[in-house]
Amino acid sequence: FTAPRKDETAFLSFQARIRGFIQNRHMSPELAFQDTVQATMSSYHFRTRPWSEDILGEMNLNKSFRIYQDRFADASDFSFFFVGNFEYATLKPLVERYLGGLPSIGRKEAWVDRKIEAPKGVIEKEVVKGLEPKSRVTMIFTGPFEWNRKTNYVLSSMARAFGIKLREVLREDKGGTYGVGIWSSTSRYPDEEYSINITFGCSPDRVEELTESVFVQIDSLRNFGLPESYLAKVKENQRRDRETNLKKNGYWLNALRGKYYHGEDPLEILRFDEQLELLTVDAVQATARDYFNKKNYVKVVLLPEGS
Repeated sequence: FTAPRKDETAFLSFQARIRGFIQNRHMSPELAFQDTVQATMSSYHFRTRPWSEDILGEMNLNKSFRIYQDRFADASDFSFFFVGNFEYATLKPLVERYLGGLPSIGRKEAWVDRKIEAPKGVIEKEVVKGLEPKSRVTMIFTGPFEWNRKTNYVLSSMARAFGIKLREVLREDKGGTYGVGIWSSTSRYPDEEYSINITFGCSPDRVEELTESVFVQIDSLRNFGLPESYLAKVKENQRRDRETNLKKNGYWLNALRGKYYHGEDPLEILRFDEQLELLTVDAVQATARDYFNKKNYVKVVLLPEGS
């Protein structure tokens, strides 16, 4: 806060590392694939451009330093979180001494909506890159979302349970992939939105077959739900994760910060057993119907050259 300094050597070293990364990235089919996914999901927004020599040339140490000085000129709109093994009485005078004297000018600021939005409708793209006979498929479902504790939890748990099902079908039954990744994410600001990501690698000649299998399983999930046994596995994994997380400072820091950021009751962190009761067969099926919207998704496929 009070004594930042410019380091020309560190700045040039950082630029050199990024330049080496940029020079080598064009050789990677996976990076070309990821760049396409990123650009497509942001509707090619200026602020989500992938690294390039042009962007590297825009870097300016003096401008960056001025921005840093401006952002850290006012501690009044910072929030500080402390977790760990300490006594409040011991911590308080340290906070008063080291944080209480920080510069404060009482600025009133708010975030700005930069209009980085996912595309609407069905978008399908192919990236033809590389010679190795392997492909990757990514499917991302997006749309508006009702932000609350139940929908957040059930959506993420539904994704975990459905991931178990997809791995059984694509990897074990069909032998078409070594693994399937599926996860959900939600945002509250600037808009309440969600995304469900499904990705897997496979042989180029099985892309169409396995993609169709994913859609078949989505239809089954929407129409019939999942057996209770899948939800039981998810709940058991969540219990084990919970037991481990409660011993980690990082978990408490993220949990408290998240509750504060969203203006929610921090005591909800302790209501874990109540949360598990929200995960039912009916809730999972209803969530799948709401958020696996087959009229609004992006599909990107990586194919080798000459395929």
